[in-house]
Amino acid sequence: MNSAPNLDAALTVAWAKSALDTAVGAALARVGLSLDDLRRLRIVGAHPQGLTREDLAEAMGEARSQTIRSSGPLVKLGWLSRAESGEFVLTDSGHHLIDQAEGIAEKAAARWFTANGIDPATLTRIR
Repeated sequence: MNSAPNLDAALTVAWAKSALDTAVGAALARVGLSLDDLRRLRIVGAHPQGLTREDLAEAMGEARSQTIRSSGPLVKLGWLSRAESGEFVLTDSGHHLIDQAEGIAEKAAARWFTANGIDPATLTRIR
């Protein structure tokens, strides 16, 4: 008898998130990115005019200080730049990296979903 179905479901989702993060993260490490890095680049890339650190922090769900710390390496590597007004802007090499990284992440995620017998289409309804 299952006396805690909500807890069991929450634990299963937490395990799946961790396992999927690990699988996709390992694949992205080949191009020097983490899953959060890719997410950050995609968020900035969706705003060609640039994104303030406050807006990026909100989109990432993190503190502004964390946004500066986490974005710094991406700036140093030339994937993001900071405009004089302070906005983060995706560079041309950042656009190229996203294209490459999305393909890698998509294949890794597809392998993980297949190996675990999960149809990703069923998960899009959760949001």
